[in-house]
Amino acid sequence: MSALPAAAPAPDLLEVQGLVKHFPIRRGLLMRVAGHVRAVDGVSFRVGAGETLGLVGESGCGKTTVGRTLLRLIDPTAGAALFEGRDLFTLPPAQMREARRALQIIFQDPYSSLNPRRTVAQTVGEALATHGIARGSELRDRVEKVIVQVGLQPLHMDRYPHEFSGGQRQRIGIARALALGPRFIVCDEAVSALDVSIQAQIINLLEELQAELGLSYLFIAHGLGVVRHISKRVAVMYLGRIVEEAETEELFRNPLHPYTRALLSAIPGGRRKGAARTRIVLPGDVPSPIHPPPGCHFHPRCAYARAECRAGPYPETVTLRGSSHRAACHFVTEDGGSPVLGDPPPG
Repeated sequence: MSALPAAAPAPDLLEVQGLVKHFPIRRGLLMRVAGHVRAVDGVSFRVGAGETLGLVGESGCGKTTVGRTLLRLIDPTAGAALFEGRDLFTLPPAQMREARRALQIIFQDPYSSLNPRRTVAQTVGEALATHGIARGSELRDRVEKVIVQVGLQPLHMDRYPHEFSGGQRQRIGIARALALGPRFIVCDEAVSALDVSIQAQIINLLEELQAELGLSYLFIAHGLGVVRHISKRVAVMYLGRIVEEAETEELFRNPLHPYTRALLSAIPGGRRKGAARTRIVLPGDVPSPIHPPPGCHFHPRCAYARAECRAGPYPETVTLRGSSHRAACHFVTEDGGSPVLGDPPPG
């Protein structure tokens, strides 16, 4: 029996090309620029319609900056973000205001992201009123509908954030993001501040809303364990750059970059079948984004680093032949060659 053909990839809703965000460091009496924090240093990816892309990496790698820059909460230094064919970074204020109805964000802390002086109805309804979409009783009806949609009750509408649990507050944050009928949502560590059992509930809710409304997510998280359950594809970031990207199960089955392998070794069940179950402990800390290491930024912590990794240009991103799996490593070849296919060398 012949194998079924692979499903066609979802059409791109968002395509990010060479995104760069450098924050200036100002010093002295005249506050002159003395350097830059290279928070995001040339990131490219796509998100299909109705798809979830997981973006993972250690704290400080630039994940949150990517999400906030895409929404123009932070202005980019360079690059393009094509949303339904329009570059968000070049839109004038009036058009960007209109585009924001389709672009929303769910913040990490479900308490500090809510105004303690506003009721749930005021919080969720604010965007509807600001954009002139609904007023009066119609506004309240729309708020009630979205509140119920995220698993809360109409009686919750006139309560304040301090009257809710952490999971309920995050549902309020999700309701706020849904109010304008978006097509793309940045989930910025949306479950990391919650208990494990509540994390599962919120992830299930996000998946249900995606199936019902056709939403696309950029799901930002620290580790690969959470994103495996919600993401179709995963991109791994390290020090402002994407070092590997692949379909979720392909990434777990065949990690190509040494950094990805180290992340996988840290989660239960994250190691490849038949691979050594030794926890890979990376030496040292993430280097400073002010003065990133020359060559491959990962080389100070990599057991496989050699001369070309320590000097010269940053390694080119190689895409495996006949696949969307790609990685930025001198060891990776188009036929899938990589040092992480075996155990790390001793010492």
